[in-house]
Amino acid sequence: MRTTQRILSPSLSRASTTIRRQSPWALAHAVVRAVKARLELNRLQELDDHQLLDIGLTRHDLVRAGTSTFFEDPIADLAGSARARARRMERPR
Repeated sequence: MRTTQRILSPSLSRASTTIRRQSPWALAHAVVRAVKARLELNRLQELDDHQLLDIGLTRHDLVRAGTSTFFEDPIADLAGSARARARRMERPR
């Protein structure tokens, strides 16, 4: 099984109680957003290491983001990782 296939499989058992208390439309919207974020994460998995470094990410960042719960946004986590890496690279030595 490829990593990208494992990332896409949702684990709804970890859904928080706040998600369960929302209206059906809000829950459906949250599921659609979560699936879109996982699909985008899968697309990023297809890039090679040099392409990932160009956008400020590493393979490890993708793996870590893929282990988040289904309703957590892995793309926001990746954006934070890229920003932190850019800040570290800007610092004068």
